Amino acid sequence: GVSAALVFQQEVQTPSTQLRVVFDGDAVLFSDETDQVFREKGLEGAVHYERAMEAVPMGEGPLKAFAMHLGKMRKKFSQEKSPIRTYLVTARSGRDMGVRAIKTLREWGLAIDEAFFMDGAPKGPILTQIQPHIFFDDGLHNIQGAQEVGVPSAWVP
Repeated sequence: GVSAALVFQQEVQTPSTQLRVVFDGDAVLFSDETDQVFREKGLEGAVHYERAMEAVPMGEGPLKAFAMHLGKMRKKFSQEKSPIRTYLVTARSGRDMGVRAIKTLREWGLAIDEAFFMDGAPKGPILTQIQPHIFFDDGLHNIQGAQEVGVPSAWVP
Protein backbone atom coordinates (compact mmCIF):
# COMPACT_ATOMS: atom_id res chain seq x y z
CA GLY A 1 0.00 0.00 0.00
CA VAL A 2 0.84 3.65 -0.16
CA SER A 3 1.42 5.69 2.98
CA ALA A 4 -1.07 8.55 3.18
CA ALA A 5 -2.21 11.18 5.65
CA LEU A 6 -4.32 14.33 5.52
CA VAL A 7 -2.13 17.27 6.55
CA PHE A 8 -3.99 20.12 8.21
CA GLN A 9 -3.00 23.67 7.30
CA GLN A 10 -1.41 25.52 10.18
CA GLU A 11 1.18 28.26 10.56
CA VAL A 12 3.96 27.23 12.88
CA GLN A 13 7.39 28.35 14.00
CA THR A 14 9.62 25.34 14.56
CA PRO A 15 13.40 25.34 14.72
CA SER A 16 14.83 23.89 11.51
CA THR A 17 18.12 22.45 12.76
CA GLN A 18 16.72 18.92 12.99
CA LEU A 19 13.66 17.34 11.39
CA ARG A 20 11.48 15.98 14.21
CA VAL A 21 8.75 13.49 13.25
CA VAL A 22 6.26 12.06 15.76
CA PHE A 23 4.26 8.91 15.09
CA ASP A 24 1.32 7.48 17.01
CA GLY A 25 1.50 3.72 17.48
CA ASP A 26 -1.72 1.80 16.85
CA ALA A 27 -3.23 2.30 13.37
CA VAL A 28 -0.25 4.47 12.33
CA LEU A 29 3.07 2.64 12.80
CA PHE A 30 1.38 -0.58 13.90
CA SER A 31 -1.80 -2.26 12.72
CA ASP A 32 -5.06 -1.47 14.50
CA GLU A 33 -5.47 -5.01 15.87
CA THR A 34 -5.24 -3.91 19.52
CA ASP A 35 -7.57 -0.96 18.90
CA GLN A 36 -10.13 -3.45 17.58
CA VAL A 37 -9.79 -5.59 20.72
CA PHE A 38 -10.11 -2.45 22.86
CA ARG A 39 -13.34 -1.45 21.07
CA GLU A 40 -14.80 -4.95 21.48
CA LYS A 41 -13.55 -5.90 24.97
CA GLY A 42 -12.46 -2.68 26.67
CA LEU A 43 -9.15 -1.83 28.30
CA GLU A 44 -8.94 -5.01 30.36
CA GLY A 45 -9.47 -7.12 27.24
CA ALA A 46 -6.83 -5.16 25.32
CA VAL A 47 -4.29 -5.54 28.14
CA HIS A 48 -4.97 -9.29 28.31
CA TYR A 49 -4.60 -9.55 24.52
CA GLU A 50 -1.28 -7.65 24.54
CA ARG A 51 0.11 -9.86 27.30
CA ALA A 52 -0.93 -12.99 25.43
CA MET A 53 0.60 -11.68 22.18
CA GLU A 54 3.73 -10.14 23.75
CA ALA A 55 6.15 -12.38 21.81
CA VAL A 56 4.38 -11.79 18.48
CA PRO A 57 5.31 -8.61 16.58
CA MET A 58 2.38 -6.35 15.73
CA GLY A 59 1.24 -6.01 12.16
CA GLU A 60 2.40 -3.15 9.99
CA GLY A 61 0.51 0.13 10.08
CA PRO A 62 0.03 2.51 7.15
CA LEU A 63 3.11 4.63 7.95
CA LYS A 64 5.54 1.84 8.80
CA ALA A 65 7.24 2.03 5.37
CA PHE A 66 7.68 5.81 5.69
CA ALA A 67 9.16 5.41 9.17
CA MET A 68 11.52 2.73 7.86
CA HIS A 69 12.74 5.09 5.13
CA LEU A 70 13.39 7.79 7.72
CA GLY A 71 15.23 5.18 9.78
CA LYS A 72 17.48 4.29 6.84
CA MET A 73 18.36 7.96 6.37
CA ARG A 74 19.07 8.35 10.10
CA LYS A 75 21.51 5.43 10.05
CA LYS A 76 23.77 7.36 7.67
CA PHE A 77 24.63 9.71 10.55
CA SER A 78 25.81 9.30 14.11
CA GLN A 79 22.97 9.64 16.61
CA GLU A 80 24.35 12.97 17.86
CA LYS A 81 24.67 14.47 14.37
CA SER A 82 21.56 13.06 12.73
CA PRO A 83 19.42 15.73 11.03
CA ILE A 84 16.37 13.52 11.71
CA ARG A 85 14.85 12.66 15.08
CA THR A 86 11.87 10.31 15.42
CA TYR A 87 9.44 9.78 18.27
CA LEU A 88 6.66 7.40 19.24
CA VAL A 89 3.89 9.07 21.26
CA THR A 90 1.16 6.55 22.00
CA ALA A 91 -1.87 6.35 24.26
CA ARG A 92 -0.69 2.89 25.38
CA SER A 93 0.61 2.43 28.89
CA GLY A 94 4.28 1.56 29.06
CA ARG A 95 3.77 -0.93 31.86
CA ASP A 96 0.93 -3.01 30.44
CA MET A 97 1.02 -2.46 26.70
CA GLY A 98 4.37 -0.91 25.81
CA VAL A 99 6.48 -4.07 25.83
CA ARG A 100 5.01 -5.42 22.61
CA ALA A 101 5.41 -2.05 20.87
CA ILE A 102 9.12 -1.89 21.75
CA LYS A 103 9.66 -5.54 20.78
CA THR A 104 7.95 -4.90 17.44
CA LEU A 105 10.16 -1.89 16.69
CA ARG A 106 13.24 -3.99 17.50
CA GLU A 107 12.01 -6.86 15.32
CA TRP A 108 11.58 -4.44 12.43
CA GLY A 109 15.01 -2.90 13.04
CA LEU A 110 13.37 0.51 13.43
CA ALA A 111 15.22 2.75 15.86
CA ILE A 112 13.03 5.44 17.41
CA ASP A 113 14.89 8.15 19.31
CA GLU A 114 12.31 8.52 22.08
CA ALA A 115 9.09 6.73 23.01
CA PHE A 116 6.38 8.16 25.24
CA PHE A 117 3.65 5.90 26.59
CA MET A 118 0.92 8.32 27.65
CA ASP A 119 -1.41 5.82 29.38
CA GLY A 120 -4.40 7.68 27.95
CA ALA A 121 -3.20 11.17 28.94
CA PRO A 122 -3.45 14.01 26.39
CA LYS A 123 -0.58 14.13 23.92
CA GLY A 124 -0.50 17.93 23.61
CA PRO A 125 1.86 18.65 26.54
CA ILE A 126 4.57 16.23 25.35
CA LEU A 127 4.18 17.45 21.77
CA THR A 128 4.75 20.99 23.03
CA GLN A 129 8.05 19.84 24.53
CA ILE A 130 9.14 17.93 21.40
CA GLN A 131 8.17 20.74 18.97
CA PRO A 132 7.84 18.36 16.01
CA HIS A 133 7.69 19.44 12.40
CA ILE A 134 4.89 16.89 11.89
CA PHE A 135 2.75 14.64 14.10
CA PHE A 136 0.94 11.65 12.58
CA ASP A 137 -2.09 10.20 14.40
CA ASP A 138 -5.27 8.30 13.54
CA GLY A 139 -7.36 10.02 16.23
CA LEU A 140 -8.93 13.32 15.22
CA HIS A 141 -9.16 14.28 18.92
CA ASN A 142 -5.36 13.93 19.13
CA ILE A 143 -4.93 15.98 15.94
CA GLN A 144 -7.16 18.69 17.40
CA GLY A 145 -5.20 18.65 20.68
CA ALA A 146 -1.94 18.97 18.76
CA GLN A 147 -3.27 21.87 16.71
CA GLU A 148 -4.39 23.64 19.89
CA VAL A 149 -0.76 23.72 21.05
CA GLY A 150 0.55 24.75 17.61
CA VAL A 151 1.89 21.39 16.41
CA PRO A 152 1.64 20.62 12.66
CA SER A 153 -0.46 17.48 12.34
CA ALA A 154 -1.52 14.87 9.83
CA TRP A 155 -4.50 12.56 10.21
CA VAL A 156 -3.92 8.95 9.17
CA PRO A 157 -7.39 7.62 8.26
